[in-house]
Amino acid sequence: MDKNRIFEGVIVGAKEVMRHRNQLNRINVFPVADGDTGSNLYSTMKSIVNYSEERDSLKLTLESVAEAAIIGARGNSGIIFAQYFQGFYEGVDSDEMTSQSFIMACNSAMQCAYNAVEEPVEGTILTIMRVFHDTLTEYKFDNIEYGLEKAYNRVLSAVDKTTEQLKVLKRASVVDSGAKGFQIFLKGFISGLKGQEIIDKEEIIPELEFKHNHDSKYRYCTEALIKCSPLDLREVLSPFGDSLIIGGNETTTRIHIHTDEPAKLFDLLSSKGILIEQKVEDMKKQIELVQNKKYNRVILTDSVADIPLELIDEEQVQVIHLSLLIGDESYIDKLTIENEKVLREFSKKPTSTLPSEKQVINMYEYLSTYYDDIIVLCVSKALSGTYQLMNRLSDSYSHIHVIDTKQNSVAQGVIVNQCIEYIQSDRSTDDILKSIKEDIDKSKILVKVESIDPMIQSGRLSVKLGSIIKHIGFKPIVTLKDGMGSLESIGFSKRNAFSKMVNHVVSINRNGSFRKLAICYVDDITEANELKKILESKQIKVNYVVKSSSIIANGAGKGAIAIGYIKE
Repeated sequence: MDKNRIFEGVIVGAKEVMRHRNQLNRINVFPVADGDTGSNLYSTMKSIVNYSEERDSLKLTLESVAEAAIIGARGNSGIIFAQYFQGFYEGVDSDEMTSQSFIMACNSAMQCAYNAVEEPVEGTILTIMRVFHDTLTEYKFDNIEYGLEKAYNRVLSAVDKTTEQLKVLKRASVVDSGAKGFQIFLKGFISGLKGQEIIDKEEIIPELEFKHNHDSKYRYCTEALIKCSPLDLREVLSPFGDSLIIGGNETTTRIHIHTDEPAKLFDLLSSKGILIEQKVEDMKKQIELVQNKKYNRVILTDSVADIPLELIDEEQVQVIHLSLLIGDESYIDKLTIENEKVLREFSKKPTSTLPSEKQVINMYEYLSTYYDDIIVLCVSKALSGTYQLMNRLSDSYSHIHVIDTKQNSVAQGVIVNQCIEYIQSDRSTDDILKSIKEDIDKSKILVKVESIDPMIQSGRLSVKLGSIIKHIGFKPIVTLKDGMGSLESIGFSKRNAFSKMVNHVVSINRNGSFRKLAICYVDDITEANELKKILESKQIKVNYVVKSSSIIANGAGKGAIAIGYIKE
């Protein structure tokens, strides 16, 4: 086999896996029934198709494939697959691929894949990789195509047996999705070696009638691509969670782990090397959506909206996360970075960045699978390009309705909270949209900040207005008018500014009442709780106290607190 045939086999195999994305998603019940194995393998294989290349030698060509696989690897199966390619590349020591050298490369690939997994489980993709290698070793053959066909037939049987090897697969009456993915790749690989494209239609698999308890102790499926050697990472990462997989080469490492502390994990990783890419998926939310959907309409908001996680979980609100760029590293707001890190790194002038178009489209497609209508409540378009992006990408979807809340932080959060009640009451979508726009006009945010510098640096206040406030030396209370930062009031001292916030709310309450009111803080909950206690002593209901997003922390600074409300 020459490099041209092998490369063609890899590409055809990768395309074949991509073609079966939906089937692999439908049968995905292990280790978590979150229906994304097909999508994860699709990402891995698409990266191979797009970024690998045929180079001057077989070794260099396979290196290109391994590098592309590591870059695109997602999920358990994706990272294991990427390590298989890495091991195959490492197992090739010449530019001539004989039957024997192919078997040696497959052995290296299998060992590399097994070594990537902290606790290998049989009945999965790993088992099928081993069966493939063992069958090749068992048969004495001179014709590689003959040997591959024999091994492939054994693989087909082994994939069927995975149903009996894992209880969760037996209960669902499906084979392991990762194992099936490897079998599909082999089918394409063999056809590619022969110079054939596969043209048969995708196998139709019925939807699963199966409910799977979330057995993982941890909530977030977390992945990282980092510029560093994988050596010595396992010991420091193991305490963070389970399902740990580490793969890569001498310079670049792909990490997968289930954890409850992605922010602390990424804080540690940033000290080990340069973070190139981060991904966090909420397994709890995915499973709830698939198995226990509450409504036929869904609220989608961005991570700037400050609203308690418990409420988001209970009402199945979906969140698209913005990012925060600190130096050369990009962090995912509310997931991979904590406010305290933002405050520590303030001298590096962190800046927020929009979701990518791919993120938004993937979210729209994902939610459209489950919901009749999607109501998108965005941070003020005067402060961020999120609204423009999400509105533009919704043009081809008649059931997606994008609204500029003209607010941010806790005020945006109370608008989301109010919209939840509308959905609970089963009002029509048109009626909900009309009411939300009226609520936006009745909403307000008040932010008491310790220093005006963060708001100037982040663009929340103009340099001119900020300079005047700094020159006077008073403690400002800031609001939003038409979506832009504006000075609401000033206090002669920190305590005086606090009192003015209280007086403002009490004054509004005398002339009516609040439909929703909540309090937000950046890093110290003490003053926020004091504010809540004072307002409640005056019979003013506070719906909740919530910690701000990292993007808000970057804009408001240390010690800031805020009130957001909607008037009746």
